[in-house]
Amino acid sequence: MAALLKVSLSIFAAVLMAATATARGEEAGTGALSEMVLGADNAPITVIEYASVTCSHCAHWHEEIFPTIEENYIKTGKVRFVLREMPVIPGHPALVPRSYAGSMLARCAADKGGADAYFDVMHRLFEGQEVWAFGNDPKGELLKIAATADIDETDFEACLERADLKAHIDKNISIATEEYDLQGTPGFIINGEYRRFDAFEEIFDALDSAAGADD
Repeated sequence: MAALLKVSLSIFAAVLMAATATARGEEAGTGALSEMVLGADNAPITVIEYASVTCSHCAHWHEEIFPTIEENYIKTGKVRFVLREMPVIPGHPALVPRSYAGSMLARCAADKGGADAYFDVMHRLFEGQEVWAFGNDPKGELLKIAATADIDETDFEACLERADLKAHIDKNISIATEEYDLQGTPGFIINGEYRRFDAFEEIFDALDSAAGADD
């Protein structure tokens, strides 16, 4: 009887989790646990970026390089862009909790506004990185960013307590390090291959080559 009760409770928990996921939009591919994607699903090139919101190189890439990629490759149907968080900073362990907090906030924004809300928050995190990630009041500054996604302090704190969300981000880290041997951020996977660049601008040649190979 005890074993049967345990199984019944497990089934109930599974049903409850599925219902919660549906309510959050995960089943439809728009919730916090979804893949965060820009661009057409049938684009010939898939770029996966692993990034940390407390990584200054990542912020530079998103400010200086990404706008060109978005305009010339994503909007033109050439690239399907996927952003995955990797909040592990070698040599900077103190920043890891802040990186998780920013990443989780962006994903919780997707529960309300889908991938567009996620990318908007990520943009704000990179743009304001110097203030919230390296300043004296990270929570206060993150709450300002949260407000732009209609997330109040109660929702923000609940977001940071979500074990399923942290587990999802940890899974991203495991894939990056175990499947691709990625050791730092930003890291780029182009059509399944980990590509290293001496200069960020080299990604344009890599994308053009990939587009030519697909022709």
